[in-house]
Amino acid sequence: MTNNQRVWLVVLNWRNGEDTVACLQSAYKEGADGLTGIVLCDNASGDDSIDRVMQWASDNEIGVESYDWAEERFNRSVNHTHCSPTTSKMPLVIIQTGGNLGFAGGNNIGLRYLQQFCNYDYAFLLNNDAMLTFGAVNDMVDRCERHPSIGMCGCTVVYHHTPTQVQALGGARFQKWLGRSQHIGAHTSVNAPRDEESVEAQLDYILGAALMVSRQCLEKIGLMDDSYFLYYEEIDWATRAQRAGFKLAYSSRSVVFHKEGGTIGSSSTGSKRSFLSEYYLVRSRMAFTRKFYPYFLPTAIAFTLAQGARALLARDFKRFAVRLRAIVGAPF
Repeated sequence: MTNNQRVWLVVLNWRNGEDTVACLQSAYKEGADGLTGIVLCDNASGDDSIDRVMQWASDNEIGVESYDWAEERFNRSVNHTHCSPTTSKMPLVIIQTGGNLGFAGGNNIGLRYLQQFCNYDYAFLLNNDAMLTFGAVNDMVDRCERHPSIGMCGCTVVYHHTPTQVQALGGARFQKWLGRSQHIGAHTSVNAPRDEESVEAQLDYILGAALMVSRQCLEKIGLMDDSYFLYYEEIDWATRAQRAGFKLAYSSRSVVFHKEGGTIGSSSTGSKRSFLSEYYLVRSRMAFTRKFYPYFLPTAIAFTLAQGARALLARDFKRFAVRLRAIVGAPF
């Protein structure tokens, strides 16, 4: 790793212990040489998720420190020994966030923990339904270290169930007038040639499934906006980063396999998307557009209604109603 940079992995779990264990296994097997430690945040799952993780950690002789964020967040006198690891295996810190805080809120707890208690140069947010491949972490750090203005970096995200297809090269481009994003390189072959600079020229945000952020960027722009709960947190964060003078980067050699929507059913196919996912996708689109591009709000609403018309044609009246509620800001 370049200059021995310290990278902490931040993983969020909500009622998906099986995928979380698989994610952690990949981190210890494939990413261990590029990582300093892992912070696992649990959004009040209320199931056996953390029991599964604890059992797996015990079976693999991995030391664990557990905290309740509500009790520990202001207690700087706690001896967080895992933030200065001395063992051969990288440390695992488990934090109970105290509630279902959504994607941004849950990950923000992990980021706050790093800010308060740990020495780090980069934080790497990885979905719990994603898995690292060998060298992915080091290659992303190498890309970031090439230019001091890089604040966020993405990688080649590949569909886990169709490993010959790319989900996204780093992230996505964003159409402001529609409030819609399109993954760069989606469904292309993993073996297709790609140019990092060409991809970076198109990037409007880094895919949150695998997002590395530098300490300098995090300290300047702050945490993610947790008012979204789900979706659009990444583009909000990236927009703030770019307006603060940071660049978005892409590491072509870094590969992460992603199961996509393993927790809440956020399929890229609209008719298969869960109603919860549908609601927050539309609600967050409206919130982001109002915040950054209010003059495009009418066209974003029109586009969202046009998409909903397809649900009406398919006699999926509940899906259309969910969209309407999200547009006007009514509860789910």
